Amino acid sequence: MLIRLSTAVALCLTFLTFTLASSIHDDSSNNNVTQVELSCSPFGRCEPCPEDALQEPFCRPFGNRRLVHCVNDSGDGQRHSPPESLNHQDSGHPEGETIAWESCGRIPHQERADFYEFVACNILFAVIALVVLFARSKRLQAIQARQLAARIGLGGR
Repeated sequence: MLIRLSTAVALCLTFLTFTLASSIHDDSSNNNVTQVELSCSPFGRCEPCPEDALQEPFCRPFGNRRLVHCVNDSGDGQRHSPPESLNHQDSGHPEGETIAWESCGRIPHQERADFYEFVACNILFAVIALVVLFARSKRLQAIQARQLAARIGLGGR
């Protein structure tokens, strides 16, 4: 009983500590926020993310990304640095424009190709299973025919 009570007290204290720490963090993080309003327009098609970028936020949840061009829309006239998720810089873009990646949905032609690959693999597995089934059936039938012939004495005397 004493162990359960001490465990419950420890859990309550842990919960309170995390709650207070998160509220302090939230209050302090809101004081230094600079509001940057970026207007982004898609540029290009969705493409699969490379292997080294799959954990980036712009590659989630489907592993695809699309190039976007972002322009600062804030009215103060100051140039702000883009957010961290807009991390693809290129020197071939106009002044004030930022090149970035955004997450995009599934790519229809890639999904269709994956579906047909899945169906083809299932058909291949079914054909292999049927070949094995018929080979086993013929072999079993031959074994049973030999056993029957041996029982009734039709063996080659």
